[in-house]
Amino acid sequence: MMVGRAARIEAIRLLRDPTLAACVGIAVLPVIALVAGIPEAVPREQLADALEGPMRMSLLANVALLGAAFGAVRTAAAFHAGVVGRDALVLHAGPPFWTRVVATAVGAGAVGGAMWVFALLGTSVLNGLHVFGPASLAAAVVVAAGAGVWGSAIGALVRSPLAALPIAIVSLSPAMFLSTVVPDVAAVLPLSSALHAAGSPLGDSWIGRDGSAAIALLWLIVALGAAFLTYRRRSLLA
Repeated sequence: MMVGRAARIEAIRLLRDPTLAACVGIAVLPVIALVAGIPEAVPREQLADALEGPMRMSLLANVALLGAAFGAVRTAAAFHAGVVGRDALVLHAGPPFWTRVVATAVGAGAVGGAMWVFALLGTSVLNGLHVFGPASLAAAVVVAAGAGVWGSAIGALVRSPLAALPIAIVSLSPAMFLSTVVPDVAAVLPLSSALHAAGSPLGDSWIGRDGSAAIALLWLIVALGAAFLTYRRRSLLA
């Protein structure tokens, strides 16, 4: 009963969340950069084969960063505004935390889906390239949802929207340059493992896709566990 009530409240909040609308709008910016980088002189048939892997990887990396930013800002803002504290008083501590995480994952998945749609329109309609199919849509939604959970955990730990945003991005972005410098280390980082599991690795990995999926899931479990422990032990008014 309490879980159902908390879930309904979070669903309504998500639909009215200005952060969700802002992130859907921002999702077009990485796509503009992606489309702008498409060479004009090369035949489209050759480009599709050459660019499919790099473009999917670039799209999913941006999806992850934006999904994490959405989760971090949304959750930190809820703490900062006292929404979490009020929920704990009315609905008890556990259900609101987990329903907020689930709602954030759903919202981040929607942001990832929106970016995929923008990428599909920009590449196929405007440039005649067919590099994004149903499999890449599923990957974008799943990666974004996982990143939203990651960002939600960071937001619950940091509790300041201004601080949570850069921390969420910095927590994922090092994998992008470390994958070329120390690929063995980068392979076990959250972003690298998530993209490898989704079939769009940042670079060569000594871990299989199933192993990368397990590592990505383990990162989420650890982050959520730390966030929930802090949530239960730290004052919600702090």
